[in-house]
Amino acid sequence: MRLALCGLPGAGKSTLFAALAGRKLAGDKGRDQAGTAILPVPDQRVDKLSALFNPKKTTHAQITYLDPAPALAKPEDPTTRLPPELRQCEGLIEVVRNFDAGLGAPNPQGDHQAFGDELLLNDLITVERRLERMAGERQRGRKVDQEELDLCQRAKAILEDNQPLRGEPVFMHHPKLKGFGLLTARPLIVVANNAEDDPTPPDLGTPEPPVVVRAAIEADLAQMEEDERAEFMADLGLTESTLDRLIKASYAAVNLISFFTVGPDEVRAWTVRAGAPADEAAGVIHSDLQKGFIRAEVMRYEDITSHGSEAAVKKAGLMKLCGRDYLVQDGDILHVRFNL
Repeated sequence: MRLALCGLPGAGKSTLFAALAGRKLAGDKGRDQAGTAILPVPDQRVDKLSALFNPKKTTHAQITYLDPAPALAKPEDPTTRLPPELRQCEGLIEVVRNFDAGLGAPNPQGDHQAFGDELLLNDLITVERRLERMAGERQRGRKVDQEELDLCQRAKAILEDNQPLRGEPVFMHHPKLKGFGLLTARPLIVVANNAEDDPTPPDLGTPEPPVVVRAAIEADLAQMEEDERAEFMADLGLTESTLDRLIKASYAAVNLISFFTVGPDEVRAWTVRAGAPADEAAGVIHSDLQKGFIRAEVMRYEDITSHGSEAAVKKAGLMKLCGRDYLVQDGDILHVRFNL
């Protein structure tokens, strides 16, 4: 899963990325490629299962963040003002400035609205161009895909009403729209980058408050040794890194869940979309498991941690044998049986 940092210039995207990546902040001068950070998803369940099974290796689920390079905009094409990497990610993290630092008084609500308008304009132009091409094909006597035409007309009506497309999942996941890269169809997490002494979320005029980060502090924390970081966080009254909360929010926003595999060699968290069947989850582990899927032995995380062992879970009658159509739940522990 990949999420891209985005927003208006000066919001502190690179500072936040430096904190996420645990790197010293570098200047943007001459930067011509996206920065990438692959991070573990914090999950106490993985740690507790590892303590129970004492494996040789413990692996958390992972999430990838991109810090796109500035776009090479063409004045004649408004769709080039945003970095192309945004269209290649499953979700967007909009960073909104809520600090001064010599940049002038912040206007987070206005900035959020302006960036949202930019996303809407991009999508509207994309959809209108496709509709124009289909109209031209019809004029030349060629048949057009009616389902795609209907979807584009529906998307155009929503966008012209100044509404994003993410309210209808079909626009993100429909195969006939896969190449469109519709930005307002993607899940959006709004992050308010606050001043160092301000933990209060700003009013963006939206139903959901933004995730508040103080990126300058988080970037400093990322450079500290673990004991120094814990002491500094305690002084600030922080019990959890804001970045951990952001990672969890990112994971949930893209509608993903975690399931686990356990054993003496490895305890591992795997990522799958919510509502995925058992054979699809098996394919996440390895394609051969999906091809030769027979069944899955399924336990719940809560059951194994309360009973203490797989044997005790089985004895309590809490181990389930499930077929390929079983819908995997967050917190399931799977043993996949297969034959090739």
